[in-house]
Amino acid sequence: MRLKLAKFGAAWLTLAALFSLSATSMAAAAASVGAAGGEEAKSARLMWKTNTIPVALSASLTKNQQNIKFDSDVLGAVRRSLATWESVANIKFIEVASEKMAVSPAGPAGDGVNLITVAPVDDNALLFTEDANEVSAKTRVFYNRRGIISEADIALNPYVQFSTDGSNGTFDLEATLTHEIGHLLGLEHSHLPGSTMQAQQGRNGIYNLQQTASRTLSESDIANVRALYGPNIGEENCCGALKGKIVLPQQPASVSSAGGFQVWLEDVKTGRIQAGTLTKNDGTFSLEGLTPGRYRVLAQDFSEKQKGRKSFSGGELGEVTIAAGETQNLERQITFKERTFSLKYVGFNGQISNIPVAVNKGKSFEVYVGGEGLNPNEVTVFSNSGFVRVVPNSVKVQNFGEEISVLSVEISLRPDTPPGEYSLRVQKKGGETAFFVGALVNDLVVNPHVVFSFNSLSALD
Repeated sequence: MRLKLAKFGAAWLTLAALFSLSATSMAAAAASVGAAGGEEAKSARLMWKTNTIPVALSASLTKNQQNIKFDSDVLGAVRRSLATWESVANIKFIEVASEKMAVSPAGPAGDGVNLITVAPVDDNALLFTEDANEVSAKTRVFYNRRGIISEADIALNPYVQFSTDGSNGTFDLEATLTHEIGHLLGLEHSHLPGSTMQAQQGRNGIYNLQQTASRTLSESDIANVRALYGPNIGEENCCGALKGKIVLPQQPASVSSAGGFQVWLEDVKTGRIQAGTLTKNDGTFSLEGLTPGRYRVLAQDFSEKQKGRKSFSGGELGEVTIAAGETQNLERQITFKERTFSLKYVGFNGQISNIPVAVNKGKSFEVYVGGEGLNPNEVTVFSNSGFVRVVPNSVKVQNFGEEISVLSVEISLRPDTPPGEYSLRVQKKGGETAFFVGALVNDLVVNPHVVFSFNSLSALD
C-alpha cells in the first residue's frame, strides 16, 4: 500500500488512495482474471460525511470510444451500477453531466468533482502506464485524517476492451463500474471471491462463461456498505454486528500475532456466506451490517508463513445468533491442525483461477479445486451447505503440470438452492481442513456446461 500524504491547512491531513482492478493471466489455464493492487487506505475507515453524493458523468461516456464495443449501453451501465448500491443502503447519488475528461491528479486535494470518465486523455492514461494491458479501472479517493471523503474519481482504462453484452475477451462494463463505485463509497477490497468487491475480476470468456455476476451485490457487500451508511430508510433496525478475537495456542515468545486469519459467516440453515473479513494483527475482527439470523463462524489462516509461527488449517469457531441492533462477542483459541497442504484455486471447463465458478440451482457440474499437496487418496471434498452436494466417488485427478495439484469433483445443487455464494471444503485424513470460501456462485449467470439437470427435490435426497 502506498499513500500520498500532504498537509492541508494547519491542522488537517488529506490523503489520496488509489484503488485498481486489473487482469493477470494464469498459464495453466490460459484464463484472464483481475488482480487488484495499487494504493489502498488502511489506517482509517473511509466514508462520505453526507448520504447524498453528487456524481459527474464525463461527456466521454456519451461518445464512441475505441475501447468500448459499439452499441454498448454505457450510460445505462453507469446508472444501473449506481442504483445497485442505492437499493441496499441509505445513500443517494445525484447525477450531473460534465465536460471534464480527466481525473484529479494526486495531491493535497482534488477539484471537488466526483468524476466517472473513460476519456483517453494524457492525465487518465498516466494512471495505467505500468500496467496498460492489465488494469481495467482505477478509483482515486481524497479524504482527510478522520476518513471523511471529499472527492472520488473513477477512470476506466482506455487501453483495455469493455462491453455490456458479454463479448469474449472484454471486461463487463457494468460489473467493473459496480466494483469501482464501491471504492467511491469508501469500501476496500473483500477477501471473499464471490463478492463484487473482491480483488479479482474475470474477463468475459473465462470458463467459457460471461463474467457478469459482479453486477449484483453479495450479502457481504451489502453488509459492508450498510456498516458505513446504514440500511435504507424504513429498515433502520435491520442489522446486527459481531466482534471477536482469535487467540493462538502456545507459540514462541517472538510470535504473538493472530493476524491474517480469514473469518467468515455461513447461514446455519443454507450454508450461504453472509459476510467475511481478515483479523487484525492482534487477532481481533469486526463484522457489521449483518442480517439477523443464526450463523456458523469459520476461520482459516490466510497469512503467508511467518518465521517461528505455525501455519494453521481451518475450521469452525462456533455459532452465533445475530439480532437487530445488537452486537455479539466471540473469542476463541483456535484448535486447528497445522497446515500441510494448500487450497488456492478453483476451476471449471478445463481452466483454473481464483475466480468463483457460476453454477445454477437444479443442475450438476464438474468443478476443480487446486493447490499444493492435494492427494486424492488422502483428501475428501465437502460442502457445508445442505443445498450443495459433492457426489461421492466423483474425485478425479486433473493434469495442470507438476507445480500444482488439481482435483475435480461433481457437485449438484438442489432446485431450491438460494442465490448466493457457497464454499468448498477439502479435508485430509486426520482432520486438517482447507476452504475455498465462495468457490461457487449461484447467480443469474446461466452456465450451460452441465453434467445433469434435476427436476425434483428428491433427486438429491
